[in-house]
Amino acid sequence: MMRAAKLCLLFLLLLCITTGCWNLKEPDQLSFVSGNGLDLTEDGKLEASTLVVVPTGIAGGGQISGGEKKESFQVISATGTNVSEAIVNIQAKLSRVVFQGQREIVLVGQRLAEQGMGETFDPFLRNAQSHIASLIFVVKNGSPKDVFSNEPMFEPYISIALEKEQKALGFKPYLSREFVADVMSDGIQPLLPTVSLTSTKHFSYSGSAILNKDNGVKLVGFLNRKDTYYASWMTDRLTSLTLTSFIPKGDGNLSLRLEKLGRRIRVKKVDERIQIDVHLIGEGTIIENNTNLDPSKRKDLLLIQDELSHKTQKSVQLLVKKVQKKYKMDIFGFGESVHQQYPQKWKTLKKNWTKIFPTVDVSVKVDLQINDPGITNSSLNRP
Repeated sequence: MMRAAKLCLLFLLLLCITTGCWNLKEPDQLSFVSGNGLDLTEDGKLEASTLVVVPTGIAGGGQISGGEKKESFQVISATGTNVSEAIVNIQAKLSRVVFQGQREIVLVGQRLAEQGMGETFDPFLRNAQSHIASLIFVVKNGSPKDVFSNEPMFEPYISIALEKEQKALGFKPYLSREFVADVMSDGIQPLLPTVSLTSTKHFSYSGSAILNKDNGVKLVGFLNRKDTYYASWMTDRLTSLTLTSFIPKGDGNLSLRLEKLGRRIRVKKVDERIQIDVHLIGEGTIIENNTNLDPSKRKDLLLIQDELSHKTQKSVQLLVKKVQKKYKMDIFGFGESVHQQYPQKWKTLKKNWTKIFPTVDVSVKVDLQINDPGITNSSLNRP
């Protein structure tokens, strides 16, 4: 029996070796794409952009003989009737075959997002070569090719820089496959991170874009970075957060760095109406104290915790109300929570959830805990 199993395993290995590499191309035959961009030109044509890695520019530290700088990337753009035709037109500008299996990022321009980006994602799902673990961003007030053309301070090209900046700011990476899952799900609307170009044409992580998947995945509006932090906390897409607030009884401001974040969403039925209770928790360290309070004293510590919890709770509650009344899109995934906790009730709600969501009563509770007051006990400015 064991011998037969070993023979079967050997046969499978031989099958993989003999059939898996029939179309293999050498690396020097490929143009490795680090980023794809999609947008509309000013006259309404679909434009695709690619960020192509130049291996010699990376391996040589950006230098070639004679001290001349060698770029680590090139940005190639072309228009087309659809995405596939635009990519073919890009291929016509390159001597190597376009390879997207190692793509790290997808950028969608604001013009395309405003018209609806649903149809443009078909080739990314249909093509087996496409990498659906890529990060995805909406470019606010700019085009993907302009972002791709940025030269980051530390990284060889922008796709790596955007990924690292997103993590450094405390956000979990939002992948293309998660975007697809949100679009296909009944109980949540997509919330995509956004990148903007400054007046000096440098990139900046600027917040998030609200999309309506029920209307061609069209752009509905934007959240600033602060509101994006709260929305990401509520959807479990946050790893850290710094809160800064004025403490009236301490006559100064204080900053708390939260490293442990959690959330719980509880659904209740009250007279056949749905109510949502959101409970956000956070634990962290005081990183700056400009108040006259001493956090090493329990009384002052509790006062600081209560004040920060109350102000954060108020801010999150205002965000929920704004999203419900202004954008009317369930970016928090409350529908998914209803589905999980009341599956039978959800069957009657899901078809009209977009209309029901703005009317749902949502309560927010925030509990913050300070685990470490920092090295010093009180502010140096304390009288």
